[in-house]
Amino acid sequence: MKISPFLAAIPLLLLGGTSAPSQETIDPQLLTGNLRLTLKHGVWKLWQDQPVYQDLTLDLSCDRAVCQPSVWGYAPKFNQEVDHQGTVKTIKLDNAWRLQVKMMIQSHPWQAEVREAIYNIEIVPYQDQLIGSYQGTLGGRRRHSQVNGTISPLWPNPVPNYHPLQAREHPRLIFRKSELTNLREKAKTPIGQTIIAQLNNSLQEKIYYDGYVPNGGYHATGHCFLAILNQDRKSAETAWEILEKTRKNRGRRILEQSPIVAGVALAYDLCYDFWGEKRQQEITGWLFSESKKLLKGDSPKNDWNGDTVSNWNARARGAAGLASLAILKEDLPPDPLYYPPAQVEMAKRHIERYFTTAIGDRGFGTEGDLYTTEPMVLAVFPFLQGYRNSLGLDLVTGSSAAQLIPHYLTRIVPKNGQLLIPAYGRHQMFVGVSLLTIGLGITDKSWLPAIKWRLQGQEKQLFHPHYPHIAPFLLAAYPSNLTPENPERQLSRVLVDQQKGFYAFRNRWQNEEDFVASIYLKQQPFVRGWSFPDVASVRIWGLGGHWASFEGSEGDWNSENTVTFPKTPPWSQAKPISFQSSPDGSGIITLKTDKIRVKGANKPAEVALVRSFAVDYSLSSGSPGLFVLMDKLLGEVEQPEFINKTWVMNTQGNVTLGKNSFTITQNRATMQGTFITPVTLKVEKTNTGERILATGSEEFFLVMTVQKSRPPAVKIIGKGLDAIVQIGSQEISIIDGAVRLKEINFQEP
Repeated sequence: MKISPFLAAIPLLLLGGTSAPSQETIDPQLLTGNLRLTLKHGVWKLWQDQPVYQDLTLDLSCDRAVCQPSVWGYAPKFNQEVDHQGTVKTIKLDNAWRLQVKMMIQSHPWQAEVREAIYNIEIVPYQDQLIGSYQGTLGGRRRHSQVNGTISPLWPNPVPNYHPLQAREHPRLIFRKSELTNLREKAKTPIGQTIIAQLNNSLQEKIYYDGYVPNGGYHATGHCFLAILNQDRKSAETAWEILEKTRKNRGRRILEQSPIVAGVALAYDLCYDFWGEKRQQEITGWLFSESKKLLKGDSPKNDWNGDTVSNWNARARGAAGLASLAILKEDLPPDPLYYPPAQVEMAKRHIERYFTTAIGDRGFGTEGDLYTTEPMVLAVFPFLQGYRNSLGLDLVTGSSAAQLIPHYLTRIVPKNGQLLIPAYGRHQMFVGVSLLTIGLGITDKSWLPAIKWRLQGQEKQLFHPHYPHIAPFLLAAYPSNLTPENPERQLSRVLVDQQKGFYAFRNRWQNEEDFVASIYLKQQPFVRGWSFPDVASVRIWGLGGHWASFEGSEGDWNSENTVTFPKTPPWSQAKPISFQSSPDGSGIITLKTDKIRVKGANKPAEVALVRSFAVDYSLSSGSPGLFVLMDKLLGEVEQPEFINKTWVMNTQGNVTLGKNSFTITQNRATMQGTFITPVTLKVEKTNTGERILATGSEEFFLVMTVQKSRPPAVKIIGKGLDAIVQIGSQEISIIDGAVRLKEINFQEP
């Protein structure tokens, strides 16, 4: 069998003369896994009467060259809201693999036009990739070009001992019907009684039928949970009344409609057997219609953001998937494109892309902590659990979703009975204990002892009263028989999200006096998501104080902790230059930002920042926390826009200034900061504390210690960045543009 000339030429074209692939018969084992094939210019549509071509990516699931018949396509530059459906069949496998794919290409989510495309694909495995060519037609226009692809392990993962879902079997989302007997017994235990008591209390709170997070559906879910636990029709009727009012108060936008749909889906699943045929059919049809709307998205004129990184996307598609799972195997009118199994798959694909783009390899979210964690509680975690229970497939293992709870276990520091973090992004917060308790059912069981340890002391509020729907998730998954274990047994004290550029340093897991320091490089800035001027911004918490913290920010550069200019935009991103860490949680990260560019008389002026941030928990300084910042501006710093540079740090403590130094007092502890480079200091009040402002040259060199006793003495030998600073037995210097600590046992990154 002859390989086509185009196919045989691809390695020569792409790899600079490397010999063509072997013409021997392909081992079918090489064609096992999730295949992702990109067809260059596979789709087109008219723009000003001319065809514009875009790439089409096809996703297949295959086992030894035998593929599942269903194939899905995605062309984000063609239409990012739509996943295109199709079928695939193998034509032949010998010295090349020949497939035929038929796709229904939908050019716009709000238009009925659907065009059939047929692609005849010929590919071969080559150096851990798939390469080849295709020929086909779309809308009467012939297409042919190259194909590139990858193979990854089969995903999602099958759930052991899964029992297939039966028609009209409910409940199915939070737990299965077969679990009810055990759940009723669990509700009688001390933890069960605690959870039910908190549920009853939350159901006495005001119901919000409007606002950013309408929670009528979540209240109905709480009442339905009580109904199914206690076989109480009165609770089911109360839930129905709330649901009726909830559905009459549509969300102002898709953002607000999403939690309404998610709450109705959860309540419907729990109250299904109480409501009778007429109500069942009514809600089934409503959920079908609403999930279809959420999948289609909306116009940007209505504030809709369907970009993969957006929390809008996560909220809407998580809710759509949950609603579609709730109505699987129910009687519905036929629809050529939208039907529950297809809607579940579309939602799953949107959520998969969200985790791939918005959440880093160790769980840091591009849009900041609140807009990362809130969608998880409202819709995404419930969808992941519903998918697992309804279809027997695990979407968490093998995705960045698995990193979210370990990530926050590393960063949480309790205070006044709340679980807090030194947050980034809008509103400078996250959803707290609710993230841990709603995520128990989807988290790898190896993390449960650490989560249970973290929940100690939270017994008075295991979930936020605004979210009564968490109660059934918590009761179903709470690990009653497990002994709590300190997270130290499983987690490193240094957290590095290499994808997003986030570094956190923790000294221990004990109490409110634990230290957590962090810095964010923003390696993957996105235009169409929430973005804040937090490039190179640090946070320092410890001994119960929030030293380098934040002001409740709407995007003000001065609310971050970095070097700023009054007349320029902030840095957009940064890249790491070097990194070292120690098992005790200490570390040094050195970064370089992109260049700020401003228009000049002759050419644009450009300035970048090199920042080196060191954290020392070794006690060699005589302080439990030593922190060092070195900042050096590179470029045309003499230009007018860059002359007035300011080093900024926001704190929640009380500041006293000295000559080239400051003292912050908070929680019976102090932070002593000493600038090694000469600066002029001032302090100003903010809405949440005080702000330290330092002006000087293009270099800043600062050492800070945090302690409850007298601060250790700072001895300075030399000047500026050439100085050597001694604090206790620790010696600090700047070598090759980065902070160096003499008394640290660093390990290779």
